[in-house]
Amino acid sequence: MNLFRTRQRRLMAERLAGLKGSFILSINDVPEIRRIFSGFTMEEVGLTYSVMKGRSQPARELIITGP
Repeated sequence: MNLFRTRQRRLMAERLAGLKGSFILSINDVPEIRRIFSGFTMEEVGLTYSVMKGRSQPARELIITGP
């Protein structure tokens, strides 16, 4: 786990929690993200990452919304 990234993700969650409006965030579905954003509504979606032509790999994202 990258401590810097963890700190930044926690800060993002805190700032999103303090918004007066609503938001939508798409982010990688990993246990750390689920833990940090556990107070928000989350929906898991499957997708395909394709960086190079002819190469693709399945992936999971979380759509996180609030409030």
